[in-house]
Amino acid sequence: LEISEQEASQREDSYEETIRDLTQRLKDAEATLELTVRENQSLQHTVDAMEDELLAEKEKYKAISDELDQTFA
Repeated sequence: LEISEQEASQREDSYEETIRDLTQRLKDAEATLELTVRENQSLQHTVDAMEDELLAEKEKYKAISDELDQTFA
């Protein structure tokens, strides 16, 4: 019976260590996720700004192209 209690105690210690390890890994994964989400938001903001800039440049190009067409027509 004493050996059985020791084995049970060792298993309990092992389970507690596993729980601590998994808890830490979960916290690390959540922190990584949070950083990734922030970085993704930042990159999306950059993409949106670049798309706006591209649209503005296309409009400028179109205006210049139309002006040249009128000049040479």
